[in-house]
Amino acid sequence: METRRRPWPYLALAAIVFVLIGWLTARALVKRDHIRELSNNDIGVRIASARWLLEREKLADSLSAQPTIRRSKTAEALGAIALEEGNSPLGEQALSVLGLLLADSEESPRRWARRALAQQGMRAMPVLRTAVASTGGTRDEAITALKYIWHPDEDTYRNDVPAQLRLLLSDRAAYKGAAAALAELGDVGTQALIRGCYAPDKKLRTAALSNLGLQRIQAAVDAALFNLEPLKASRKGDAITALGLIGDPSTAPAVIPFLIDPENRVAAVTSLGQIGDPVAVEPIIATLTETDTEYRTATILALQRIGEPAFSGLVRELQSPQLVMRQGAAASLVGSSSPQVTDALINAIHDPDAKVRASAAMSLGHPDNLRGVTPLLAALSDSDWHVVDAAVEALGAIGPNCIQQLLAAMADPDQTLTRRYQLARSVAAMGPPAVDQLVSGLSSPELEVQKWSAVALGQIGGDTAVVELRRLQETATGDLQWVVQEQLRQLHAIDS
Repeated sequence: METRRRPWPYLALAAIVFVLIGWLTARALVKRDHIRELSNNDIGVRIASARWLLEREKLADSLSAQPTIRRSKTAEALGAIALEEGNSPLGEQALSVLGLLLADSEESPRRWARRALAQQGMRAMPVLRTAVASTGGTRDEAITALKYIWHPDEDTYRNDVPAQLRLLLSDRAAYKGAAAALAELGDVGTQALIRGCYAPDKKLRTAALSNLGLQRIQAAVDAALFNLEPLKASRKGDAITALGLIGDPSTAPAVIPFLIDPENRVAAVTSLGQIGDPVAVEPIIATLTETDTEYRTATILALQRIGEPAFSGLVRELQSPQLVMRQGAAASLVGSSSPQVTDALINAIHDPDAKVRASAAMSLGHPDNLRGVTPLLAALSDSDWHVVDAAVEALGAIGPNCIQQLLAAMADPDQTLTRRYQLARSVAAMGPPAVDQLVSGLSSPELEVQKWSAVALGQIGGDTAVVELRRLQETATGDLQWVVQEQLRQLHAIDS
């Protein structure tokens, strides 16, 4: 007779599975509650929940999908745990998660992680070393944290932070961030960067020289000059750029020879413009014969930056028989209120070359240069459209003080349609400051002034223009009505 099998083993297995599912469900619910508590306004509650998650779960994985505010508040709680736990495994876990938050895609969690790490002192250095090798916001937050850790009056930190950063200067992934951080650490960091200027590695020299230049650190001048020595060919461009950023006038003579160096002349002329020493004016003007577009642009900007000390030499070159010199001089004479310069530019508007005429017109266009208005009005009839466009832009740059002259020119019965259009463009180029006078022009007894004031208002746009054009539309007839309607259509203020 066959014996029936007893079901108790299956019942026991079912009970175990039931208990396990219940335990996992309860644990998941508890975990969910702790994750929610990471947003609690009570820091004590947040610390308790973060501690529970650190001890039992991979907190970093749990945080990745959480809202920004929750990640930010968790960073503050982790900082408190790391301080309390010190070098224990839990404290190290907290630091590790803070390092991940320092690389968060949002600014707020990064900022809170940076504050928490800065409170840890040198214990945070391993995490910050990794972050300094990153890019963008992560590196910036790490550098800021290092600045907060570094206290020049405390022996504990005075040497350790710069020492750690000096080590990172030899790290290909981290040297840029380390150099940027050292530049912020006062004399200690400056000395470390200056030593970096003498390093054999070109990328390290570049980072050191660039950050010294950006910080305008005067003590770096000798190091930069060292890199201009004949045997340091690969270092010259970075050193020239750094000297320009530092801006010490005494360094101009050392940079001037590089104006004829094909590899470094753009950096040289740019730096000489930043240094601003008049001693560089004639050497720079002498290179206006260069036809390379990048170099000529840099030269013109440098002479404009040097300003008044360069103007007398440039005025002289407006009479040069060399076309390329006249073009460069006219383009460089921007913004001077000197009568000598204005007279020279007015004469240059009649130059045989259109590029010289256009550059001279542009250079006359600076605020309230009323002496330039009459010759610029004449330039609106130039046969070359580049000159006409330059004159329109220059009249716009002179500003509202010349509007009445332009409106009077619109009323001249001898004006052509094209010239009136260019006059309207010139007033429109002044933007909103011209609106009030143009509104007055809508009431002028001269029909042409009304029409072209309406055109200029249509180009400027804005609520006032729409209101005033609609008001004029109610009484306008003939050509004036058509012009007003066209401007309102362009401003999408009337049905087609």
